[in-house]
Amino acid sequence: MRKLLLIPVLLTMSFCDTANPNKSNMTTVIASECPSDGKCTIQLLKNKSMDKKIDGIGKLYYQLADNDKKSVVIYEYNRNTEEGLQDGQHKEEIVFEIDNGVFDLKLKDAQLENVKMLFGRHCFCRGQAGFFAVSKGTLNLSQKESHVTFDLDFKVDEVPQLYTKVNATVVK
Repeated sequence: MRKLLLIPVLLTMSFCDTANPNKSNMTTVIASECPSDGKCTIQLLKNKSMDKKIDGIGKLYYQLADNDKKSVVIYEYNRNTEEGLQDGQHKEEIVFEIDNGVFDLKLKDAQLENVKMLFGRHCFCRGQAGFFAVSKGTLNLSQKESHVTFDLDFKVDEVPQLYTKVNATVVK
């Protein structure tokens, strides 16, 4: 009889997402305005770093790697699309890396390279999609034991942007 009771418990546990250790009980607060036709989200990937790379056709991209001294912040905007609409998706994201030991950070323009900041635009918009290095703007970041807060104002000249300001907090 005990073995029979164990089966539903094990089945229930098998549907839990334990494979992703970065998915935790984080609370996020986005104070900046999100475009009204979509949803904005933010993630803090603890103990990860970014490796910026160039693909075979010269396009910039990044890969995440394990690193207990760094964390990666990903802010995303995803446009709402009609179900069944092909090529209607539109996503923009800001990705950057922070040092876990830095508590206050103020960067401007070319200094944004210190956090490997990238702007990603993913859509069916020929010649205006992909990742682009961010070299114009300001980032003010504060990291305390339980939260990371940042205020970002940036501009990318290569492609249009739906937003240029992000103010957000992630509570770990």
